Amino acid sequence: MFSGNYNFFDYKYNILGYTGQDYGGIAQYIYLFGSIALIIILLLVLRKISKEKVQIIIRVTGIFMTLFYISKTTWESIYDIKLSGSFNTGLLPFDTCSIVMLACLLAGFGKGKIKKMAECWLTTGSIVGGIATMLYLNAFKYYPFFSFGAFYSMTWHFLMVFIGLLLIVTNYVELKYENVLSGFLFHLMISLIIIPIDFIFNFDFMLYLNLGGIPVFEDIATKFTAMNMQLINPILMLILYFVAFNIIYVLSLIIKKLLRREK
Repeated sequence: MFSGNYNFFDYKYNILGYTGQDYGGIAQYIYLFGSIALIIILLLVLRKISKEKVQIIIRVTGIFMTLFYISKTTWESIYDIKLSGSFNTGLLPFDTCSIVMLACLLAGFGKGKIKKMAECWLTTGSIVGGIATMLYLNAFKYYPFFSFGAFYSMTWHFLMVFIGLLLIVTNYVELKYENVLSGFLFHLMISLIIIPIDFIFNFDFMLYLNLGGIPVFEDIATKFTAMNMQLINPILMLILYFVAFNIIYVLSLIIKKLLRREK
């Protein structure tokens, strides 16, 4: 675990001597297994709370994550502007993991179908994004374990998984397959906004342009791009998302059965 001379709120380029030592190291395993243990404990403690209390947790989480995002983005942007004179477009809330802010606010304060779709996304897409990033916490490539940059990412993705599983284990959202489809429809609606942005500005938000960082599939996307068939990339990514949503559904069924046995 990196133990250089730096302050908690130091910017990534100001942490001298850090070159990603905590990525794939003991710090990442401490975070991963610690998060799993804490999530299990919280779910066991909260599994019988009322739907009214679950809704309060959703609302508080949505507000907290929104303020947390604004704080982190402001903090990092100040350094970006000072160092390069430009805003880091990667901080825009267009990534898959950023959707959780909107989903929590709609699930907590919304009504009707859009509220239901947001709830379903939290039980599928939020868990997918959270788990994927917890396994490969890219923040550790730039920030050591004891830093605000890493703390933000660790907290954010922990909450993504926790809030989604909480809705499932408390029966706030009934575990049935049509909810997978509803959650994916919510995901698709947002994707239809993000995909044109990626192609117009050459971004890779929600990984639709280059499938950046996805083993094997990133190479496939690169080949499609080289053949001027880049329009296939977002279709491929949507298929991967849909498969991941279904995997989470199956895992959720297993978790529910285990909880029934525990009762």
